[in-house]
Amino acid sequence: MSHARHVGRVGALAATLGVGWAVATAAPGVAYADDSATSSTGDTPSASAPADTGSSAASARSERRARAEQRREDARAAAADRRAQRQAAREARAADTDTDTDTDSDTVDVAINQASSRAESPSDSDPAAPLAATTLLTAAAASREERQALRRAAVAPQPQANALAADDTPNVLVIGVDGTNLSKILANPANTNLFALMQGGTTAASTIVGHTTISNPSWTSILTGAWGEKTGVINNVFTPWTYDTWPTVFNQLEGFDSSIETTAISDWDVIAGIAGAGSDPVDNNVYFTQVAGDTDWSKSDDRVGEATKAAIAGADLNVANFVFSYFVGVDENGHMHGGDSPEYAAAITNVDENIGEILAAVAASGEQWTILVVTDHGHQPQKGLGHGFQSPPETSTFVIANGGGFDSGAINLTYSIVDITPTVVTLFGGQPSADSDGKSLTDQADNNVYPINDDEALRAGLQNIIAKYGYPDIGTQLAQGLRTIVTSVPYFVFGATTQLTAGLQDLADQGIPLISLVAKIAIVPVQFVGDLAYVATNLAAQIVAKLTGVEGASIFPLWPPAPPSVQPQPEEGTTLLDLFAVCGDDPASASFLRCGAPSIAV
Repeated sequence: MSHARHVGRVGALAATLGVGWAVATAAPGVAYADDSATSSTGDTPSASAPADTGSSAASARSERRARAEQRREDARAAAADRRAQRQAAREARAADTDTDTDTDSDTVDVAINQASSRAESPSDSDPAAPLAATTLLTAAAASREERQALRRAAVAPQPQANALAADDTPNVLVIGVDGTNLSKILANPANTNLFALMQGGTTAASTIVGHTTISNPSWTSILTGAWGEKTGVINNVFTPWTYDTWPTVFNQLEGFDSSIETTAISDWDVIAGIAGAGSDPVDNNVYFTQVAGDTDWSKSDDRVGEATKAAIAGADLNVANFVFSYFVGVDENGHMHGGDSPEYAAAITNVDENIGEILAAVAASGEQWTILVVTDHGHQPQKGLGHGFQSPPETSTFVIANGGGFDSGAINLTYSIVDITPTVVTLFGGQPSADSDGKSLTDQADNNVYPINDDEALRAGLQNIIAKYGYPDIGTQLAQGLRTIVTSVPYFVFGATTQLTAGLQDLADQGIPLISLVAKIAIVPVQFVGDLAYVATNLAAQIVAKLTGVEGASIFPLWPPAPPSVQPQPEEGTTLLDLFAVCGDDPASASFLRCGAPSIAV
């Protein structure tokens, strides 16, 4: 997202808002004090490994990989057992039409009562997806069938476990799709690849109600495992110092096992900035600017897709690989046209097509990849504000987990976007940070429900959950709305100053008599005035953020940060596959990103 586009958005937001029409996202009690700068690396096995002996380091890596493999084997065995039980229940149902009416009724009543109790009782945890009636019934039916199957003497044959090859070099791909409503994915049959991931994995129709629905705070939550109330990220101004205190997933992976090859591919500079921040930044930071003339961002997103395919195809088979790919096009079209527009739907379908090509690359690689898909927030249906408040379409999020022992066709009731980083760390055999607000998805299988073995039931179950979400209490709406309005002002000032000084620099570089000289002289005072305006407005924003629950808010550093300094990939002339050419006679045997290191921003 360019600063110019951001400035336009914030300007429209400020002009349209008027009185604090508010909303943001998350459950009460989610703000935590920023009382520790420690990362997960301190708790990982590698923290105690001697750094001065190669043999000790190798031994530590072997032990970590062994533990990681044991975790994966346990997850596979548990998933296979659950699949076997469900299959046995289905076969038993087909063979025996006897019903257990009283038991069914009791089970449904218990499920409904439990769901009601959870909804009515106060909780400090983030809200789980409400159990819609359709899902309750299908889950109850599955429980009944399992009991009947266990009571019968004739036990159905156990299906063979999904035997995944032992792998001491795991591969994980996280796909981030900005500003995407799950309901819009489900409503369009053309989105076959995303739905295939749901069918073959576990999906949560999650929510971030009570937390802000602004991109940078949400992506920071996804990429650190800590909510914005804790990290202190309040708007879309990239603050590099945040990640010195709150390590990113890249920092955490690099910190406990530097042999893991980490890659970030994105078309928003803030994401590239986050990936390159912290003590141990990402190994390969691939950033694309908007393609010239690409008004709907489809070509820009396609470049992200192409780079992701190349990264998977060229991944080094001898090391563990983590890839994070980020697509901005859906969010951009939501801002330009609204979440109910055909342009928004088309942008989702374009990402779906890219995901299909990525899945084909995974299949062609012959390697096992665990794939997670996540969004940061939803979108309002109409053109205008887009997001930033607490309406259900804005707070709607989703998480899809496919591979790595995750159940097929399941709906999870507790997954949240803040669980992504703890999950990735766990999949590589690490220990999530004690400061994390999230929990590994691998530890949440007990909160799965299983719609009947039918594609439409899966769609209906997820849509029913989405339909149950509403607004938070009025106090939360007002607090979040006020925060969004006030914290958007320094972001607007920051973007306007950056654009104005960049324009003056362009004039100065053109060598126009007198005009270029005046432009060059004007850069310094314009920058200074803009920085002062940022300091003043950011001071107010940080105070409001603190008063509305952001315990990590701070007025320091006072001076504004520089925009993310990430070198973008060349737009024309060099394709990603051309980068293989530097690898010698057998480029396919080496890592794409290592081979292309000279042209990749770090």
